[in-house]
Parts: sequence; C-alpha cells; structure tokens
Amino acid sequence: MNTTLWISFIGTVLIIGVTPGPSVLLASANSMNHGAKKTVGTILGDLSANAIQILLSSLGLASIVITSGEIFGIIKWIGVAYLIYMGVTKILSNPKTGDFRSNNTKKSFLKLYSEGFFMSASNPKAIVFFAALFPLFIDQHLAFLPQVLLLGVTYLMIDGICLLMYVKFASKLKSYLEDRDKVHAQNKIIGILLIFSGLMLSLVKRTNS
Repeated sequence: MNTTLWISFIGTVLIIGVTPGPSVLLASANSMNHGAKKTVGTILGDLSANAIQILLSSLGLASIVITSGEIFGIIKWIGVAYLIYMGVTKILSNPKTGDFRSNNTKKSFLKLYSEGFFMSASNPKAIVFFAALFPLFIDQHLAFLPQVLLLGVTYLMIDGICLLMYVKFASKLKSYLEDRDKVHAQNKIIGILLIFSGLMLSLVKRTNS
C-alpha cells in the first residue's frame, strides 16, 4: 500500500466521519433515549451495511482494474470530481438537525442494530460513494485486493470510532446538534476541507500515474 495515499485516505475519512450525517444523528438520538451501551447495536448495524457496500463497490472496481487500467484512471478522476462535488454540496446544503425528544419505548439490541443497518443500507448513494472514493487511493501498480482490504478496514474503524465518540458525548452534543446555525457552519468548514482534499489528491495522482 502506498503510504502517502493511505495517510491521505485517513485524513479524508476523518473529515467525512466527523460530519453529523443521518447515521450520527440516529446514533446520538438512540444513545440519549436508550443508553450508550445498547446504541453500540446501531453502530454495528451501520458498519455492517457499509462493509457490504464496500464489498459490492470493490467487486465492480476489481473488474475495471483487470480489464482496463485506462478506464480505471478515468474512474479515479471521476472520484476527484465527486469529492469536490461533496464539498460544494456540504457548503450549499440546508443542514438537518437532530430530534432528541425522549422516547420511552424500550428497544432491543437487535432492533437498534436493524435501525443502523437499514439507515445505511437504504442509501443508494453509498455504493457510488465508495466506488468513487476508493480509486483515489489505490496505486494500480500494486496488488488490488490488499489495498482495498486495508482501505475498507481503515474506513470502518474510523467511522466506528467517530460514531462511538458521538454516542459517548451525545448528551453534551445535544444542544450543538440541534443548533442549525452551528451545524451549517461546520458543514461549510467540512465542505472546504473536502474540496481541498480533492484538489490535493488530484495532484498526488498526477505524480503517481
């Protein structure tokens, strides 16, 4: 694995992971309503869906790598454009905030797991996201499978840690996650960082092509 690309991948995933998206809001709400311990089920459900999506998108990428390195290079540039698009979308988005009203309904670990799983699995953009993101960090001169495996495990670990942090500090973050202006300000910062990451990665790939 190209160390420079892997470090760049870690930085990019960290930027994405700290963004309060649907999974973060669901995990935070469940933590405040059902406790942090049981909400681990929600996180595991989310990560399980992500793992399946990574697998599906990687299978498609593998066939492209085998059949045409040139097409794979084009896909990489589409990924750069997608990363920049994500950044612009974040800057212009109308942020959603959490609804953390108390819910007295007791939910089992399995129920919380299924909520996290279907929240992530029902998003059709996720496979497109992984298919666009991973090629940016893959060196086509090295073996494909070990790189995808490392990227997949790295993504799941960082995403899981970020969700655990939100869950652990959910009660303290409640006022922040319900403040539209604060979330919008963070989205602008995240958007700028995503655009910057896309531009920097485009330069890295030029030197490694």
